[in-house]
Amino acid sequence: MKLPALVSIRFFEATARNLSVKCAAEELHVTSGAVTQQVRKLEEFLGRPLFERRSRGLILTTEGLDYYLACQEALTLIGRATDKLMTNENQVVLVSCTPGFATQWLVPRLQDFMYQAKDIDVRVSTSNRKVDLRKEGIHFAVRHGMGEYPGLQSKVLLADDLIPVCSPRLITPQKTATIDFVREELLLHDEHRGDWRLWFNAAGINHIKSDSGIVFVNSNAVIEAAIAGRGFALVHRALVQSELASGLLIALESVTLKTPIAYHLVYYPDTLIDSVSRRFFDWIILQSKKSSI
Repeated sequence: MKLPALVSIRFFEATARNLSVKCAAEELHVTSGAVTQQVRKLEEFLGRPLFERRSRGLILTTEGLDYYLACQEALTLIGRATDKLMTNENQVVLVSCTPGFATQWLVPRLQDFMYQAKDIDVRVSTSNRKVDLRKEGIHFAVRHGMGEYPGLQSKVLLADDLIPVCSPRLITPQKTATIDFVREELLLHDEHRGDWRLWFNAAGINHIKSDSGIVFVNSNAVIEAAIAGRGFALVHRALVQSELASGLLIALESVTLKTPIAYHLVYYPDTLIDSVSRRFFDWIILQSKKSSI
């Protein structure tokens, strides 16, 4: 079996991932000339070009793309195996998600996983930004969207059925909680702000200004404000199951807005090769199925 030098593979992988010699050099803390030299050595070893060099930058050839994906998978496995041998600590799974999803859905369920897998530490990184899984060493991310993420695998965790909720204190005692109680100045929004507009359109309501009310930075703040009686929130049912069950929130009798948008678990295909990541994946998929029942 003929194998190229590992240094050439590392330099090629960084160049292909960034499609830039300069960016690869900065990442590897070497000169651009060193990167170019190693990539050329690899191309000479393979006997074929891996990049098309154009005036606007680099483009992987078809063979180069296939080789890049194989190299990326191999380096990931080597890195994880090395980490496992060099540490006596618990294995780590790093998950990225929004603060609202972490607080309302993931964290309340994590104790179950920690009880089952005492040898695995799950670290939750909360952020509203789109993370780079490979570059930041993140095993899984939860993303809110249509489920189309090039180069990544995607599994639906929570379908995005939206329901209007509020604190019982906003409803006149002994009255049925309906949309008739909603006032535009009491609408609560997260940073996306567009959900109420979609819901009013679906419900055939046109006398309420959907962009009125208070805007919060994330869905968690919206839910907390609703519990405090500050207004009406449009939320994902799965995120407020416990609040509805305890009576902290009540759902208004109204239409349920079904959208093609959902919370998705996204990850690189090679992530599930690792047994530790696979255990977390199997657990969280099971939790998502329980939430949809």
